[in-house]
Amino acid sequence: MSWSKSISLDVANKLFDVIGVSFEENELEGGYVAKHQNKTLRSPTLIACCMAVLSDWITIKED
Repeated sequence: MSWSKSISLDVANKLFDVIGVSFEENELEGGYVAKHQNKTLRSPTLIACCMAVLSDWITIKED
């Protein structure tokens, strides 16, 4: 089995919907945009956008 570094827009939106993040393709400038409340994050690829959301917007709580 091989893995690829890709994700579909539909899957990304379903996965991140739980935390209120939505993704859309930016047709004017190219790339993708992640939105959460008043925050916006832009990235050239969807997987890079998802990774940036995980590293910049997600905090893992340790008890």
